[in-house]
Amino acid sequence: MGRKARSSQSAHPDREWETRAEWEDAALLEAPPPRDGYRQRWVSTSILGQDLPQQVARRLRQGWTPRPADTVPDTYHVPTVAHGQFEGCIGVEGMILCELPEERAQARARHYKEITDSQTDFVDKALKDGARSGRARIQKESDLDFNRGNKVASD
Repeated sequence: MGRKARSSQSAHPDREWETRAEWEDAALLEAPPPRDGYRQRWVSTSILGQDLPQQVARRLRQGWTPRPADTVPDTYHVPTVAHGQFEGCIGVEGMILCELPEERAQARARHYKEITDSQTDFVDKALKDGARSGRARIQKESDLDFNRGNKVASD
């Protein structure tokens, strides 16, 4: 019990600890850099062996298109789908890499911002109307806490 544990660095003084790369999570999907004028994202084609045709169809209707592997420089290795509907496209583990023209992505962002702004205005107006009539009290605050571990309900 009285033994003191030695650190790995003192046990192996010849190793170059400072030059080692940081740990990277293998679960994260890497993607080649997007082409100029495009945004890209991974789209699920299946989960646990079950195809998700409605998911793919929805993304295609929004303007996302599978990115062909031949659009990536030869110096960047990408996993490629070998068969089926997405043959020759970048894909791995039930996911395909899709791209969307930047102009369309900006139009999409504007569309969803307008919806959010409209909903926020409606709630603000309803709260103000309730406060004037004495039925509600306005108290805006947020208890969102990002990147601080597990989320728990506020007390």
